[in-house]
Amino acid sequence: MRIALISYEFAGTATGGGIGTYARGAAAMMAGRGHQVEVFTSASADPRTLPAGVVVHAAPVERRCFPRTVASHFAQRHAVQPFDVVEGPEYGAEAMEVARSFPDLPLVVKLHTPTFLIDEIQHSYLSPLRKARFVLGGLRRGSLPKPYWRYDPAGDPERAHVLTASEITAPSLAILDLLRSRWDLEPGRLAHIPNVFDPPASLLTLSPATKTGRITYLGRLEARKGVIELAEAMRLVLVRAPTAKFRLVGRSLPHPATGEDLAAHMRRQLGAFAEAVEFVDGLPHSEVARTLGDTDICVFPSVWENLPYVCLEAMAAGRGVIASGGSGMAEIIDDGRTGRLVRPRDPRGLADVILELLAEPAGRIAMGERARAHVGAAYTSEVIGPLQEASYRRAIERGRPRHAPGAAQ
Repeated sequence: MRIALISYEFAGTATGGGIGTYARGAAAMMAGRGHQVEVFTSASADPRTLPAGVVVHAAPVERRCFPRTVASHFAQRHAVQPFDVVEGPEYGAEAMEVARSFPDLPLVVKLHTPTFLIDEIQHSYLSPLRKARFVLGGLRRGSLPKPYWRYDPAGDPERAHVLTASEITAPSLAILDLLRSRWDLEPGRLAHIPNVFDPPASLLTLSPATKTGRITYLGRLEARKGVIELAEAMRLVLVRAPTAKFRLVGRSLPHPATGEDLAAHMRRQLGAFAEAVEFVDGLPHSEVARTLGDTDICVFPSVWENLPYVCLEAMAAGRGVIASGGSGMAEIIDDGRTGRLVRPRDPRGLADVILELLAEPAGRIAMGERARAHVGAAYTSEVIGPLQEASYRRAIERGRPRHAPGAAQ
């Protein structure tokens, strides 16, 4: 097959992120299975660092301009050597213009996390007064912001793009079930295909038997990642275990209610305990293994997640992982066996589990060893490759829906 992957993000370029990590992993996997794979992304990649057999085309524009610009780049390449199938994410409807320009080309859309869900979580952190001001401001401008007006799926361009797909895939059952309900998706075109993750040797060779007393968070400091609750949990832990050390690695974003830098907000929450917490503003991916190497426990307290690579990386490293239940991470972790699950937005529950793992290093180490074995058995190219290949073949055999929103008539 000739496969085109359209993704604004692509790991190994200036635009990383979870979608970019997926795009790179999927491209490498399918090229390794003997298919011709070309990636259309937003930033140039060093050919020396690309997976074998993968060709990358760059359309260097802002994200909002990417769908239209990439369609032009795609059209030129498709005219020279046609593709059999094209894939893009639902987020940003990045393959939307390609789908409109080539209505007969089989389209696969991968579900990551749609914009409306991100908006709903972020705005849940607004106070009632802030919500009232937000609404009044929208009314003055002649429109009511989405979170305070009934969400209309029919007006969502990401949903409209998904409805044009021959095949709709999802890495977790959580996102599949949520969007099947919220977007009224046709069950016959849905497929659950976990993201591929081939753990690198740099993670697999780390010893799970660490005793550093360090707890690490990896990811953007963003409200929907649960970092506001994490700050309170850290304070509760440090009251009872003052020798514990916390490290938060990731770029800090604004608080959704106040606009304050979240790292500064968390320091204020911590008060006198702020000195026990190290804030690291981002980290090259090449440094992740070193960071995990001197970590006992990793925490991922997100309000909602799909299937985050950072959780898989921590498990592959043999760390003790604590994550939020109620979404995709509950499908990765067998609670009590390969990690621990806590309720979202529950600082006290999170603190209690952190303290348990700090007090029981032997149990935490054994759990990390089981986590590593699970990741190595469930998400590798050998396991996911045939599923993804079959998905593309189904899309080709099925063809495109003829009267879906956005499709040429």
